[in-house]
Amino acid sequence: MAGNSLDLPQDMLMEIFALLDVPDLVRAGAVCSSWRASYISLCNHGGYKQAQTPCLFYTSESAGENVACLYSLVEKREYKLTMSDPPIRSRYIIGSSHGWIITADERSELHLVNPVTGDQINLPTFTTIEQVKPIYDDAGELHEYEYSWYTGAPFKYPSPSIFSLGLLRKYLFRKAFLSCDPSMGDYFVVLIHNPLEQLSFARAGDDKWT
Repeated sequence: MAGNSLDLPQDMLMEIFALLDVPDLVRAGAVCSSWRASYISLCNHGGYKQAQTPCLFYTSESAGENVACLYSLVEKREYKLTMSDPPIRSRYIIGSSHGWIITADERSELHLVNPVTGDQINLPTFTTIEQVKPIYDDAGELHEYEYSWYTGAPFKYPSPSIFSLGLLRKYLFRKAFLSCDPSMGDYFVVLIHNPLEQLSFARAGDDKWT
């Protein structure tokens, strides 16, 4: 009697999935629960095909606040992926590396996101950067940020600026990138930020920028 392809062992499924482009991989992961488990395991270990035809990544108002869109240039087709909070549509993208994107949410906090798996890693709060100080209201709620222009260079600096929660990301962050795929566990993030394009670093598991 012919076997059922849905019942293939996970290691065999992962070998097959590793040969697929992203659109086919996403479709395969939606077939059934066992294929989904193989798909997630493959992506978590960074085992999917690395030489990919690029896909366009974007959001749209009609798709919803938590939905990311991938457009396959090969297939000329759009795929919709539901992402975790905070809403992906309201985030700024400040970098991409090794299949992950680095985003800044409406409170200017940073997250790593894998658009294929939906996995998300929260990075250390940016208020651990020397130039940023949180400001709380009378109820103890985070209200604004104080941003210092100080760099250590010997000249006169303007007074610190006050920014709303979502506005600071526009002025503070320039770019970010990863040393390797976070799925491998041992990685670090390089953040280029103002004033004067300084560098800060965070390793996997860190609770502050250095």
